[in-house]
Amino acid sequence: MKEMIGIIELIYNKSDQPIDFYIRDINTSFAKFLNKTKKELINKKISSTTYHLKDSILISYASVDKTGKPTSFKIHEAANNKHYFVTVWKVSKNRVGVSFSDISQNETNKIELKTNLKNEKKTRKEAERILTKKRIELDKTNNKLALTNMELAFQNKEKEKRASELAVANIELSLQNKEKEKLVKELKLFIQTANTPIFGIDNKGLVNEWNQCAERITGYKKEDILGEDLIKSYTAKTYIKTIKKTFYLALKGKETTNFELPLFTKEGKRIKILLNLSTRRNIDGEIIGVMGVGQNITKIDKLRTKTEIIAKELRQFIETANTPIFGIDNRGNINEWNQTAEKITGYKKNNVLGLHWTKFTSEKSRLKAKNAVNNALNGIPTANFEFMAFDKNKQKVMLLVNTSTRRSASGEITGVLAVGQDITELVSYRSELELKVIERTLKLNEALKKEKELSEIKSKFVSTASHEFRTPLSAINFAAGSIKKYWSRMEPIKISEKLTKIEDQVKHMTELLDDILIVGQATAGETRNNPLSLNIGNFIQEIIEEIYSSCKKSHEILLIDTEELKNTDIFIDEKLGRNIFINLISNAVKFSPNAKKVTIELSSKKDNIFFSVTDFGIGIPNSEFQNIFSPFTRGKNVDLIQGTGLGLTIAKEAIDLIGGDITVKSNIKKGSSFIVRIPNK
Repeated sequence: MKEMIGIIELIYNKSDQPIDFYIRDINTSFAKFLNKTKKELINKKISSTTYHLKDSILISYASVDKTGKPTSFKIHEAANNKHYFVTVWKVSKNRVGVSFSDISQNETNKIELKTNLKNEKKTRKEAERILTKKRIELDKTNNKLALTNMELAFQNKEKEKRASELAVANIELSLQNKEKEKLVKELKLFIQTANTPIFGIDNKGLVNEWNQCAERITGYKKEDILGEDLIKSYTAKTYIKTIKKTFYLALKGKETTNFELPLFTKEGKRIKILLNLSTRRNIDGEIIGVMGVGQNITKIDKLRTKTEIIAKELRQFIETANTPIFGIDNRGNINEWNQTAEKITGYKKNNVLGLHWTKFTSEKSRLKAKNAVNNALNGIPTANFEFMAFDKNKQKVMLLVNTSTRRSASGEITGVLAVGQDITELVSYRSELELKVIERTLKLNEALKKEKELSEIKSKFVSTASHEFRTPLSAINFAAGSIKKYWSRMEPIKISEKLTKIEDQVKHMTELLDDILIVGQATAGETRNNPLSLNIGNFIQEIIEEIYSSCKKSHEILLIDTEELKNTDIFIDEKLGRNIFINLISNAVKFSPNAKKVTIELSSKKDNIFFSVTDFGIGIPNSEFQNIFSPFTRGKNVDLIQGTGLGLTIAKEAIDLIGGDITVKSNIKKGSSFIVRIPNK
């Protein structure tokens, strides 16, 4: 049967003990061995098959998975009386590779050879015992030579008979020796053709076995190396002492597994063999040498060595860096503390390792530092956050810190590494300077801000007022002129229409002046918030009816109240509340000329009431969102729709004053929603 190979994924119980495994991949030979097809076995548990897995084998698999060290062993399957040589190696987390090689014939031959050798030894001892006995009998016979010739003749015949028996025994022993030689040849052939390097040394350290795989790996032919001192001539000098000790122990009967043996090839290249050393004995059980079976791990060793060098360099960099570097594990305990950290804080490394990092922080910066640490433990680094700690003398130390996530080789987060700069002096100087700057500029900034806002409002007022007043004044002038000129010929209904138009334009100018007055008061800080308890339904319904009438019933203003909030009270300044909702609802009607509906939806969350005013009109361009609450700001898409650009400013000032906020959602040509949150406390 061909070599059976599979990839398995181990299953552990809560005590981290292996209890089963999944078959993740398997070759045809292995599937045939389990009396199933590959399709029937892949991704199935071994316990779901009829195959009985020994606990010792499962434990060996788990050992390779946990340690990463490959292993090999022999097993005997009693069910089919087969012997297998099993090799196990690490693939990935919880996954190992296994291969089964059928060595039944070799094992059977070994057993037969041992049996034959045992029988041979028994036969030889029996023959020696018989010979000894005959010698004694012969001695007795010689002492009795004086006896009769008949007794002598009889003894001679007995001697000849025993000699014939001994000859037969020698013939049988010869046949047994031939069979033993046959088994020895087969074992030697197996050793020579094995696909792993196998070599042997005698009890003097000289090579006496060297198979074909060992030739390929090292470049040395068998005839070149037999009789050579393997350790002295072909291994690295720095490892000779360790290697000698390992081989010495094997020569004393203490076998070694997974020993890394460095060798030099014929070309002078260094290779590394992962070696299992077995004691070699003769038929009498005497130790005559050592047999080594290995695997070429040169590439793996080079990668490991490179990784170790990088790790050592990084460790040296961290330790000697001229900035404080410290690390914590995922429980918050300190596991890194470089020389600069020692110098700044006064705490030696061995005094802080294992302590929780919060022992060295101030209450003031602990929350911010905890957030940075928690972010790093979740894979999110933090850059340039100021962190206050205390040195050994309880003095404040300010650090500008960058945190990064530490991960294991498998990618699991194991802790945080923090790199900082000591900015204690800089922060002290900065704090003093900032305090002085704040003190000297606070009043100036406030004055400049108010002056700037006032100047801008005046400028916009002049521009807007000249434009907005011109239109209604022109309309008033035209209507009045028409009445004056055609009074005698004008029908009463026409005169009434002209007078109504004059009244509308006067009302529009009055509203404009009121808006300007409200903005001026807010800018000057003269607006006051005097809240009182108002019924929501009565309050909002009154505003809806007022706007519905003023817009000549052009739009349906629909109140949506699924939570029945109109039956509850709200704590709000009535004047500020009217400023908010009159402007928002009026705008909704004004800027949706082609729509016939505006909705006002009431909702609540915790201690807040939400008013959502939604229209289906012209919408607000994204480019103008940041300026919509500025005084005298009007969108580019309003065309000929009248307005001063003060409505949203008034609403926003009132919302800010009562401690609420406003958010806007809008789509061009689809409409806008203004969501107002008002605290109800």
